[in-house]
Amino acid sequence: MAKDATSPAQSVTELNACVTTTSSHRPVKDTTFRQWVVSNQIGISLTTLSMLLAVHHLYPSLSPYTTPFFQLSYYQPSQGVYIQGWDDIYFVISSVFAFTAIRAIVMEWVFQPWAQSHGLRKKASIRLAEQGWMCLYYAAFWTVGMYIWSQSNYWMDFKAIWAEWPARGVSGLMKWYLLAQLAFWVQQIFVINIEERRKDHYQMLTHHFITSCLLTSAYVYGFYNVSNVVLSLMDIVDLLLPIAKILKYLGCEMPCNIAFGVFMVVWAISRHIMYPLLCWSIYKDVPNVMSWGCYSGATGELISTDGYPDRYMHLISPFLDIDGPICMNRMIKWIFLSSLLALQLLSIIWFSMVIRVAVGVLRTGNAEDTRSDDEGEEEESDEVDSLPKSPANGSVVAAEVSSAEWRRSSGSSARPRRSDHKALLGRIGCETRT
Repeated sequence: MAKDATSPAQSVTELNACVTTTSSHRPVKDTTFRQWVVSNQIGISLTTLSMLLAVHHLYPSLSPYTTPFFQLSYYQPSQGVYIQGWDDIYFVISSVFAFTAIRAIVMEWVFQPWAQSHGLRKKASIRLAEQGWMCLYYAAFWTVGMYIWSQSNYWMDFKAIWAEWPARGVSGLMKWYLLAQLAFWVQQIFVINIEERRKDHYQMLTHHFITSCLLTSAYVYGFYNVSNVVLSLMDIVDLLLPIAKILKYLGCEMPCNIAFGVFMVVWAISRHIMYPLLCWSIYKDVPNVMSWGCYSGATGELISTDGYPDRYMHLISPFLDIDGPICMNRMIKWIFLSSLLALQLLSIIWFSMVIRVAVGVLRTGNAEDTRSDDEGEEEESDEVDSLPKSPANGSVVAAEVSSAEWRRSSGSSARPRRSDHKALLGRIGCETRT
């Protein structure tokens, strides 16, 4: 009888022990807010935009407040152009939500399934999906940028870029193009803060912040034309690089080699020939074409030949009052020129590293890595084996204005304890691991 009485208790104890042992191997992890946002990017973005649309259509009295989210503001019917204003911020905000939704949809519903259908595991498919999104974005915006440039009066004539300044009116296409580009870089700041952090997180955060500030400053100061030219010269490189990386993930060695070679040639032409010519035009042509002084922010007319009305306040006054005076002087010229030259210097350093490493790989089959591996996570071993090539590591060009997503979106397939000089074979070009 005693044995029978203790038998159920023993059974329950054994059952609890079994359940406890099983749960200890697979602990339940609490979902963080960041992980929740990553998992619900599509829903959050589309819900926010849908709510704004609903308010816009259901409450006509609120349409003056909701309209700037969905269409460009400050149209001038008499001139057929758009000018700038504070409501442009709302268009940028809605574009950030739109880019977030489109990026997540394209990656999760198109590129990741496509990559997995070609034999790539989960993390590798995510890396390919990131590159696929970058291809779509830069293909679209480089095409639009080149169209605007080719149809302008400053096509291949850098001196003509400055002739229209400080004309405040721009076409609807130009305004949409510049605001959408700004929204993209703001959205990149959001992305790197919600997704899993990598070793280069703070470098990329700094880069995206500076890029956004430069685009904002150029827009406020009315440097629309030069912004169009700079973005067009930069975006073509960022279009070719993801193409080469996608071919690498898919194991297409020869096409990848060709794409990578074209990428290097285009980089040299666009960033080390055309871009320096643009900088030289700022140095030489701006003083000859632009008259130093202060102009009306509303009409663009010269109101004072004194380009230094105060010590520093005139530098930030256009940000405080869109219609207020906007001044041009040597200090402002050198601020913008120095920023562009700093990017050129970094581009030269990174391109020299690319060339040196690529030549070393071609000559000896290996090369010493003079850079740090900025990928903060390691791929699983089964994922590594599923890749015929090692994904390119782009720390060489990560902080460049138009190469921001190289390190950001590239994956490292290096196993732990794998030597740098062997891992380097898969970082530059499309060589097979040896």
